[in-house]
Amino acid sequence: MPDAPTSPTPDASDSQSLDALPEPRSKGPVDAESSATWTEFKPSAKPDESGVESPADEADAHTLEAPELEDKPRWSVWRSLTHLSDPKERRRLARFMRRKRAILASVMVVVLGVVSIGAAISVSLARAAPSWWVDVDKASQRNIDLSNQVQNGTLTHITADRGTLIGGSVEWPVMMTDEAANAWLNIGLPDWFSKISGGMPWPESVTQIQIVFDSGTVRIGVRALTETGSRIYSCAIVPELRDDGSLWMKAKTVSMGKLTLPASWVLRGADTSAASYIPEQLRGTAQAEALFEKLTGQLPLFELAEVDLSDGRVVRLTDLRVRDGTVIALCVTRNQTE
Repeated sequence: MPDAPTSPTPDASDSQSLDALPEPRSKGPVDAESSATWTEFKPSAKPDESGVESPADEADAHTLEAPELEDKPRWSVWRSLTHLSDPKERRRLARFMRRKRAILASVMVVVLGVVSIGAAISVSLARAAPSWWVDVDKASQRNIDLSNQVQNGTLTHITADRGTLIGGSVEWPVMMTDEAANAWLNIGLPDWFSKISGGMPWPESVTQIQIVFDSGTVRIGVRALTETGSRIYSCAIVPELRDDGSLWMKAKTVSMGKLTLPASWVLRGADTSAASYIPEQLRGTAQAEALFEKLTGQLPLFELAEVDLSDGRVVRLTDLRVRDGTVIALCVTRNQTE
């Protein structure tokens, strides 16, 4: 009997061709697991003649999906900078720097340009006089008369006999303009300083003093000679008269020319190098050494704002009001009991 053909003949029918295929190989019993994996392919849903897609087999909903691969963390400059101990990250950063060298160079040029412009502006502002600064003509007869009026008027108001009885007191106000104050500061103050300091000369480096009374703020500055020329140093002070009688003058801002900075930034460590800021003639005095502590608000300008007239009377400052261009002081003359 001849052997059955192992492959269908070309003229065999479809059913005969399928019957003629050899059986799959298997090991052991029929129901044993096959050594080969068989996959059943199902046709996808096909649109019918009307063009509407027919629903796919329900088993399609349960087909296995390929697992998603976990994305690796993307490299960044920040990651390399925070992992410099890793040689791999250092190499990556070095490659990045080589590639971006031109860009980094451009950025550095821009940064240096901005810094240079800022420095030039700062130098220009530091050399320029503030808008409120007006030099006083010391030779002007009008300014000399104003200076004399301030000095004589102040002494007259303080020492005036106000008819106070023993144990009594009299309250009185006094007002001064910043124009009159500037005349005395530049003409009368040097002579007065020499008298009360035991003949110590006025610092030659201080050529002008200016004071401006603003709303609640006193701006005071000096024009000083330095190795690079004259400079104007000023500060904005907020006067405060406390209930215990102490007078405080805390600086709010400090300026060099038109360049203004918060006082806390400039004065924070200035007291440690006070010798470079205080004129040579004033160094070593108790008032000069405590200057920065008073400007930063650590010490009061006067622990008790009063003057003893040495005749049983005491004049005490009880209120201080700073207006635009003027300052008003309210004082009390008290006649002490014997």
